[in-house]
Amino acid sequence: MKKIVLSVAAVTLMAGCSSNKADADGDGNISADEVAKVMNEVTLEPGEWENTVEIVDVQIEGLPEGAPAGMIDGMKGRKTVTKTCVTEEQAKNPGAEFFAAQEQTDCKIKKFDMSGGAIDSEMSCSNVGAPGDMNMAMTGQYGPSSYEMTMTMDGGAGGMKMNITAKNNGKRIGKCPAG
Repeated sequence: MKKIVLSVAAVTLMAGCSSNKADADGDGNISADEVAKVMNEVTLEPGEWENTVEIVDVQIEGLPEGAPAGMIDGMKGRKTVTKTCVTEEQAKNPGAEFFAAQEQTDCKIKKFDMSGGAIDSEMSCSNVGAPGDMNMAMTGQYGPSSYEMTMTMDGGAGGMKMNITAKNNGKRIGKCPAG
């Protein structure tokens, strides 16, 4: 489960700053080139970023026998804080980082609208640290040095279904550490 949230957080950090809709040709299929064009219009401040993901709600149906009692309740309220250094080059060309995260998670972008300081994105991913596919939606606000989003994730496999809601906040906290 931790891998799912961290993968989403990595995608979200790089997706959190743009100014338009990605499906420029209006064909209903958002290509890598269309997302790259939007991502490379980003105004992102280089430096060290802190990302906090908090699990707000978890619902899992069809847990296998032997699953630890209280597992679901133990996930709620869990916070994961990570720090990432965004270099000058990455800040100028964030599309490359976005696609690295996308390749790791094998995501298909369904909607990618980032206009007026708001994000509204949907994707379907496989290979996110759990069996089956995961559908994700992200909504929130962003700026060059911070963002706040709510992520909803649902999916499953083998008779198990899960729905997770998480809050994701990121902010630039200073210069990247030396070394």
